[in-house]
Amino acid sequence: MSSELGKMVINGCITKIGKASTGAPCGTDGKLAVFTAESIKKCADTFVGMPLNCTYPDGWFADGTDLFTNHGDMNIGYIRSVEAKDDNLMAEIVVWKDKFPEEAFMIVNGAEALGFSVEWYATQTHEDEENVYMDEFQGAGCAILWKNCAAFSDTFIETLAASRDKKNRSDNSMNEQEKKEIIDSIMAGLDEKLKGYEEKIGEIKASVEKVKGDVDESVKASIEEVKADMEKAKDEFKASVAVPQPKTQEPAKNPFEGGEEKSKEEKIAEINASNMSLADKLHEITKIRYGK
Repeated sequence: MSSELGKMVINGCITKIGKASTGAPCGTDGKLAVFTAESIKKCADTFVGMPLNCTYPDGWFADGTDLFTNHGDMNIGYIRSVEAKDDNLMAEIVVWKDKFPEEAFMIVNGAEALGFSVEWYATQTHEDEENVYMDEFQGAGCAILWKNCAAFSDTFIETLAASRDKKNRSDNSMNEQEKKEIIDSIMAGLDEKLKGYEEKIGEIKASVEKVKGDVDESVKASIEEVKADMEKAKDEFKASVAVPQPKTQEPAKNPFEGGEEKSKEEKIAEINASNMSLADKLHEITKIRYGK
């Protein structure tokens, strides 16, 4: 196990030396790429310090790019050192396992099927009908991805945060104890991350309940206010339709007596006794009483 806190250290082959790629990388116009031994000797150190990236969905059920299928924009670590061994450019790579526990967990479990694809700027090349040869280049980074998705599909992970015999570089097995120790370390980071999610969910629930309570109180207050306004309107309407009665009632004069004009009270009495609507009665009575 690595003694470096928060880091998972990978040792692996990130590209081949003097051997054509199994697929055509971007920028080679369909031709295969070859890193010459001279270019590796001269330029391999430019990979040091460059990022390790991968593709990763936004969530377990997210649509879009699948895990470890291409070069991605998620940087999960960096290349710490490189060394040419036989026809392999080997690298020591650091993954920030506490910051990216899900990715680290998947790397541990898929190590035997994973490889690498380097990223570089070609500054001097020559080519033939099939291949483009890198004479000089500037390293820009490296992606970790499934071997069958890499331009150099024969790259591999040699060791993963565990010390063991390196006689057979293609032997990618780890004993169960080593694998368990790595997974336990990564799971601790996952548990901490899940705990943080649970706390956030609790805060959101509390905020929702508070808002719900405030809304309920506001609605209740609005209903009471509307009820009060309705009662007030009813009282005002009742008052507006009440017809004032005269305090004294004088005997009605004979309507057939010659040419005498009827008094106000007589006219009002006739209106009250008529079949007029209440609104019309009010209108006519008002005209009599106030001359309008």
